Amino acid sequence: MRKTIVLLSAAVLSACAGPSYQAAETSEFTQANYAAVDKLISAPAVPIEKNIPLLVATIVNIDALNQSSRLGRLVSEQIAARLTQRGYNVVEMKLRSNVYIREGTGELLLSRDVRDLSKSHNAQAVVVGNYAVASGYVYLTLKAVAVTDNRVVAAVNYLLPLTENNKALLAQQRE
Repeated sequence: MRKTIVLLSAAVLSACAGPSYQAAETSEFTQANYAAVDKLISAPAVPIEKNIPLLVATIVNIDALNQSSRLGRLVSEQIAARLTQRGYNVVEMKLRSNVYIREGTGELLLSRDVRDLSKSHNAQAVVVGNYAVASGYVYLTLKAVAVTDNRVVAAVNYLLPLTENNKALLAQQRE
């Protein structure tokens, strides 16, 4: 009986030590991205209306603006999620056929398509961004850009530590 209790206790403790479904929501990675979005929408130069659609493009590599990574795509997904949580009207880009989507890259908005997309959705702004990898951190910049005149109406810079998890998200995927 005592051996059973010890084994059961060990199983419960090991289950508690591992990641949980809630861990993604409360992870430092997610919280950093959510905080960046909160700051982005807190004081734009021009008000960003909650009921007018927003577009969110894939965050790209600053050294190759036509490339991204799992990290860039995940950050973009978290940006869209946070904006939605805050009550903004976010258009799901993956359901659009006229957005440049490259397998393994994400939704890249070509400048010539932004006005067409914004007109078709009556979008007020597009959230764009880039990242740069350094020795200990990934530096990110997010911008909300008005689609009518390409004016940056809000911007935020932040960083993520270059952890093993983030290195894995940045690694080239094997096909």
